Amino acid sequence: MQFFSPRKLCPGLGGAALFAGLALALGLGGVARAQAVPAVVRIAAPPVHARTYSGATAIFRVEVENGYHIQSHHPVEDYLIPTRLTIAPAAGIALVGIKWPPAVQQRFSFSQKPLTVFQGTFNLPIRLKTGPGGDYVLHGIFAYQACTDQVCRPPVQQPFTIEVIVAK
Repeated sequence: MQFFSPRKLCPGLGGAALFAGLALALGLGGVARAQAVPAVVRIAAPPVHARTYSGATAIFRVEVENGYHIQSHHPVEDYLIPTRLTIAPAAGIALVGIKWPPAVQQRFSFSQKPLTVFQGTFNLPIRLKTGPGGDYVLHGIFAYQACTDQVCRPPVQQPFTIEVIVAK
């Protein structure tokens, strides 16, 4: 009986190099293949129409899938990851503030005291101050960690844009 011997086919290759080449050929390489994880938090921000040099409000909508929660922007434990919304400065538009909704206090099996969380669908009004007329695009990040009572998913930093149309 004759066995396959890679060294006989390629005598100049060392064992490690030969094994690595064979592993790559068979698809066993060290490249991790990312699998898409379905989103359990969805965000939306419709365009904002505003007047020049005035105040405007963008409504940032957050939908947390049933059975999940995200921590409030002021969690009660230091080890919990707060929900954050940041917007990069843009010429002609200034961020005045974000109005966070009241968080729900809820007990979970892993904590002695109730936690402050967001669940379901809620809006985050974002107060803006406009400048001269024109079309603007605000870029931001919505950062959160979605959890169930048993497990937390990896933290997410989800980019978003808000279109602001200021009448000329």
